[in-house]
Amino acid sequence: MPSFPPSVRPVLAALLTALVMASSVLVSGPATLIPAAHAAPPAPSADAEVSMDLVSLTPTSLAPGGTLEAQVEVTNTSSEPLSALSLDLRTRSARVTDRGMLAEWQSDTSPDTSGAVLASSPAHPQLAPGESALLTVQIGAEKLGYSEEPYFWGTRRLSLTVTAEEQPLGTLRTFVVWRPADATDTITQSVLLPLAAEDASAPVIDPEAFARSSESGRLASVRGLAQREDVDWWIDPALLDPPQMPVENGADEPTGDGADEESPLGPVREYAPDPRSAELAALLAESVGERTVLAMPYAQADPVSLQQAGADRLAGVALDRGDQVWEESGITPRAAALPLDGTVAEPEQLDSVLAAGGTAAVVPSSSLRESPSSTVTPSSVGIFDSTSTAGAQLQLLAPDPELSAEFSLLTEGSDVEQTQQRLLAETATIASEFASAPRHLLISPSADSVLDPAAAGAALDALAEAPWIEPGRTGDLLDAADRQDWTTDPRSEGEELYAHGRVTPEEVHPSGPADNGRWGTLAQAGEPQLLDPTALRELDAAWEQVDTLAAAMDDDSPLDAPRLEILAGTSMRWRGEPEIPAARAEDASARAAQLQDRIEVVPASGYNVISDAVSVPITISNGLDTPITVRIQVTSDRPLVKIGESKVVEVPARGQIDAAVQVEAIANGTVTLTTVLTTEDGRPLTAPVDVPLTVNPSWENWTTLLLVIAMGLLVVVGVARARRIGSSTRAPAIRGPEDPVELARSGRSTLDTSSTERLWSRRADADAGPDPATDPDPDPDPSEEDHR
Repeated sequence: MPSFPPSVRPVLAALLTALVMASSVLVSGPATLIPAAHAAPPAPSADAEVSMDLVSLTPTSLAPGGTLEAQVEVTNTSSEPLSALSLDLRTRSARVTDRGMLAEWQSDTSPDTSGAVLASSPAHPQLAPGESALLTVQIGAEKLGYSEEPYFWGTRRLSLTVTAEEQPLGTLRTFVVWRPADATDTITQSVLLPLAAEDASAPVIDPEAFARSSESGRLASVRGLAQREDVDWWIDPALLDPPQMPVENGADEPTGDGADEESPLGPVREYAPDPRSAELAALLAESVGERTVLAMPYAQADPVSLQQAGADRLAGVALDRGDQVWEESGITPRAAALPLDGTVAEPEQLDSVLAAGGTAAVVPSSSLRESPSSTVTPSSVGIFDSTSTAGAQLQLLAPDPELSAEFSLLTEGSDVEQTQQRLLAETATIASEFASAPRHLLISPSADSVLDPAAAGAALDALAEAPWIEPGRTGDLLDAADRQDWTTDPRSEGEELYAHGRVTPEEVHPSGPADNGRWGTLAQAGEPQLLDPTALRELDAAWEQVDTLAAAMDDDSPLDAPRLEILAGTSMRWRGEPEIPAARAEDASARAAQLQDRIEVVPASGYNVISDAVSVPITISNGLDTPITVRIQVTSDRPLVKIGESKVVEVPARGQIDAAVQVEAIANGTVTLTTVLTTEDGRPLTAPVDVPLTVNPSWENWTTLLLVIAMGLLVVVGVARARRIGSSTRAPAIRGPEDPVELARSGRSTLDTSSTERLWSRRADADAGPDPATDPDPDPDPSEEDHR
């Protein structure tokens, strides 16, 4: 291969390109110069239509002596049968040096009748409406007319036209890369794959949707592609953090009928990581290997919107949660990267990324170049000097927008082979650009694209087979940014990367795709669609409610669901959709309130205090699946009592306890005691519960005094009564006549007969019977005898 000085190469390239294009014109010629006898046939009728799907085009790289084979599936979409179907192959021998030509060529769907048909497939006899047929065309490389000079390697245009009875029905335009054996131009390439769920909270708010995503949706795509060693990760740490969910053990929510015998509040449920989430997290942890890992914010939170809404707590929570996941997983991300849409790219937006804690921004390379359609594509890395903070710098990863957009099309049902050929053509065109400095290209598909693992895997395999592509890692670009060992001269002969280098504010501008898919500079930047500040503040309030409940719980696993829902509500995916974050805030708050309502103070009907101090009993009920530690705060509406110090108690899961609060009476009256359960640091957990209290502190002393007086009086009365009635209750005795004078003077009996003698005398008189002389009535009244 001859060697030409760098200064001569552009001239030679222009001359050779002109010669090749001239030869192409001589072979095919413009349509206006074709004689009438060879003019293009009339267009088919409107109902004679077909659809074309490129099934395969081999080889990946065509070299001299090789054979090009194309297979196209043709479907009759008309209402009439088609006869004598054939597939004609044409080419343009001039190589493509302008990437804009690729988009224009592929977007043209009109039948191609320019130039000679170089090869045709065998004719298919007839194709009925709705039926499909596979047409295959082959041609040797020597018949294509490509120059075998190594310098002229690169992308060539192909057209595959379906004809019916020699009338063109439709054309599929694609590409082939011509690569002579002595061609040596290469580029380094890496693929940065976004790994994230559509909604990080799906396992807890929509398990069915999460299951579908795991089986055939985005998470299935993540599972299928993340394990490939030729991709780097830009990953949401929420994928590595499976939420805690109740274990399915047949125990329903605690109700009156479902409560077990041990606890009147129902069975205590256990919590464990969601099985599907845990399986994916384990797979990712095992597959990380030596690849470069970039960190998304947790649950794809939008730190820029959170900061501008003043929701600093939620922004800090998302950052802390992510750091915790990285520490527990053992994965060290290379950078915390935030995306920046090219249509709103401005220096102020990059400053916002810095202010929000990002260490790198992923921004389309077209927004960092004064002329995105320039002839040499730089490496996808640069450094932005902040305009708001002196000395602050932000690493820039600048994926190629056209390649990234094409890679995003590798979805289920798309024309995978056509997209694959476009990727090969784009990379070959870039590698064949007139540059001698090494270049490292980055491809990063859209995070919203659900890639088909089979289609994306086939494209990655094709890129790996391409001899003009050398595999690289995204971390190599960041290393170059750290060292800043790059060059801005594409024709440098050193080892430094040709890159964007230091990007000034004046070089940052909005960019977007044109109708043909080619990205260019926009006249004006679009308005950034941040998350609704009101919705973010509602989410922040819901987080405070959840955080209060967590402070009282020994195990906060039951709060994983509302926490994840709140964080997922701050996702940048909801930009422009304010109703979604607002609904998430409302739902999460309701979840937290439902759990918080399971902590109760069981009120009493009322209390009476008749002493100076008393212990007022308080019953606390805990319907949560974890023990809680709470502080009992009791207050009075009137200063008639003095409340003792608040108590901190622990209440078992699904249980209740009786606690006592000391109340000291000061004056008589009625007060209302208000009881509130709080966390240990004083944040309220329950609504106030009011209980009336009647206070009579003097009752105790007066009651005691009255009881003593009453008992004394009873003793005195008893003694007096005993003295008064004591002699009449003794045994009867014999009484004789009294001396009236003595008895009147002293009131004492003058009889000196002893008690025994009086008793025997009385009995003797009773035995002798009545004396007729002294007792006129010998027969006494029976009632009088009984009385006696």
